[in-house]
Amino acid sequence: MATVVRACMPLPPAAVASSSAAPSTDAQAQRRSSSSSARVLVLGGTGRVGGSTATALSKLRPDLNILIAGRNREKGESLASKLGEESEFVQVDIRDRNMLEEVLQNVDLVVHAAGPFQRENECTVLQAAIATKTAYIDVCDDTDYSWIAKGFHEQAKDCGIPAITTAGIYPGVSNVMAAELVHAARSENAGTGGAGPTILTTSFLLLAEDVIAYNKGEEIKLKPYSGALSIDFGKGVKSAYKVLGVPTVSARFGTAPFFWNWGMQAFANFLPVEFLRDKNKVLKLVGFVDPFVRAIDGIAGERVSMRVDLDCSNGKNTIGLFSHRKLSV
Repeated sequence: MATVVRACMPLPPAAVASSSAAPSTDAQAQRRSSSSSARVLVLGGTGRVGGSTATALSKLRPDLNILIAGRNREKGESLASKLGEESEFVQVDIRDRNMLEEVLQNVDLVVHAAGPFQRENECTVLQAAIATKTAYIDVCDDTDYSWIAKGFHEQAKDCGIPAITTAGIYPGVSNVMAAELVHAARSENAGTGGAGPTILTTSFLLLAEDVIAYNKGEEIKLKPYSGALSIDFGKGVKSAYKVLGVPTVSARFGTAPFFWNWGMQAFANFLPVEFLRDKNKVLKLVGFVDPFVRAIDGIAGERVSMRVDLDCSNGKNTIGLFSHRKLSV
């Protein structure tokens, strides 16, 4: 996992300000010359993923001016105050393209953590970032949304801005692990996982979709929460197939304590698909389930672990492990 650490090394202020390949606009140049610190907008900053991201960025670079954007003003202002004088809360509607572009005029980087990304057919934030020549990164975990985002590659390239999608823990870190194992091969105990409302909503929404896997180069569809395996952790799938060229790929997700898996299986088998495809109904279900998850978190912990197994045609087998004790920190 050394590659992940290297990718997250802090940059000096000058490097952050000049990371874009394209010349800055007059407005961008003016705002950068007036302040030595970069401005980062975290969308979904009042959620668990966005809030944890903002906290991590603040620790990595205390000089950053972090803007917390979310629906809950009280939570947003509370977090901003904890991050220091350089941080503040801003009210942003991610579906309002004009509002987004106005806010992004004074931002160097936008981190899109306002999920869930399931059932979203427009990349409004990415489009606003391209229009304002603002660096963009998201934590998308939905295959369809990620491929829609990739469709803006040429536009982002023409504007000279970095635009990165699916940079969360999965498929972000899991794909980095898979890529590292493939590269290495070619060149020679979980907890609840700290699942917040967004991840719970994503999990329920995915119960209404077939699981895509690959067997010897052939795409196959599986029933969600089927084919359970018990994985020993010791003390993204389509990208791996299409980008890395791995012919047989499958991904599985589970949690401890074990009864959570029983619950997800029950939801998958007994809730109507129409219910699971309705985002509003799923959000209400999450509102009911989330307090129980928070309570169990306090007992079982939030450790999240991933394991990637690579079986090569030459008989060589390689395993990669990643584990984090508390993902919401």
